[in-house]
Amino acid sequence: MIILGNIETFQHARKGGPMWETLFAMMKENGQIFEGLPVKCERHPNRRETLCKPEDFDEHVPDGGCQEPWCVSYLLQSV
Repeated sequence: MIILGNIETFQHARKGGPMWETLFAMMKENGQIFEGLPVKCERHPNRRETLCKPEDFDEHVPDGGCQEPWCVSYLLQSV
């Protein structure tokens, strides 16, 4: 599940506030709260980024991957 938004807005909602508080407390405990959108490259799983603003998509994950050329990773894994 991906939830985008401000935690305080969810927690202070007229309906469901206590439910959100419980959910977010559990997520914080498990290290599942991020200050952006966590992504990883499918071809290079060790390459991870957290995207915080729209420009980060073009800078860190161009074309849905990472900045590392595919052939370099493939050659290194083959050796």
